[in-house]
Amino acid sequence: MKSKLKYILILLLDFGYYNSNSQNLIANGSFENYSNIDCVYGGFDNYTMMGTPHIVDNWYTLNSSDYFSSVCTNTYTGVPVNLFGNQIPKDGNSYVGFILFQANGEMKEYVYQHLSNPLQAGKMYCLSFYVSRADGITHAIHSIGAYFSNNVQSTGSFGYVNKTPQVLNQNSFVADTIGWIEVQGCFTAVGGEQYITVGNFNSNANTDTTYVGSVNQTPSAYKYAYYYIDDISLIDQSTVGINELDKEPSFEIYPNPTNSILNIKSNNQQLQNATIEIKNALGQIVYFDIYAPQINISNLPSGIYFLTINNKEDKRTIKFIKD
Repeated sequence: MKSKLKYILILLLDFGYYNSNSQNLIANGSFENYSNIDCVYGGFDNYTMMGTPHIVDNWYTLNSSDYFSSVCTNTYTGVPVNLFGNQIPKDGNSYVGFILFQANGEMKEYVYQHLSNPLQAGKMYCLSFYVSRADGITHAIHSIGAYFSNNVQSTGSFGYVNKTPQVLNQNSFVADTIGWIEVQGCFTAVGGEQYITVGNFNSNANTDTTYVGSVNQTPSAYKYAYYYIDDISLIDQSTVGINELDKEPSFEIYPNPTNSILNIKSNNQQLQNATIEIKNALGQIVYFDIYAPQINISNLPSGIYFLTINNKEDKRTIKFIKD
């Protein structure tokens, strides 16, 4: 039992150290910080007060997204129970909700933020956020994504932001109302992007929808899709695992990129006593096992990963790409 606890402690310490090199470029990514909170009507701006003061720190909205917090005790803007459903936050005590499709009109809601520093040309960045379908709503979509731009976007006459997002949900319809589904992806910055906008960037005609039913359906919920969003992070990939990558790896992996099988080639005869650990670009452990010369990674989402081989004498890390 002691050895097992020691092993768990080592993993936790290593995970914390690994993440210490990777700063989240999104401010208030879990929507915990606010001011002048409006527990009556929700929304990012309190339209019931003169001057419409801003509510959610660092975040703004297009077409009036909603803010939910455990500070609010009513069933309209509360957490976990609110007008659109019942959901526990992915992180902290708050989250945001927005309409991403409605059949009776070309109108979609978004959240956006002005980054503290523009993205740098040629650098790769990895984004992650979590969404959950509100269980009082009847429909689901899958085209949920994020667009990075040099300026504030507008829905204009379209009723939606007509852009091509750099990060887009690659899974099927997001229909889960109990858990939180991660949307993630990596991209290379053109340079100068200083705004992130999250939502559905398709017209109604180009948005695939599916009826999934609801629990305690909201009376006006007919044929539209409403989602909660929480825990948004953006990582400069060049800062991930930088200390480990300074070491020259004593093994090779191939093919790289790959979409299924990853082979490991090494002349080190001591690897039979080693372990293999894989972390994603956000520093999260996605695979851990004893050493094997071949690994099946077909279940991992597309993106950048770091494979580390640990033995008693040393630890070496190498980067690979999952197609």
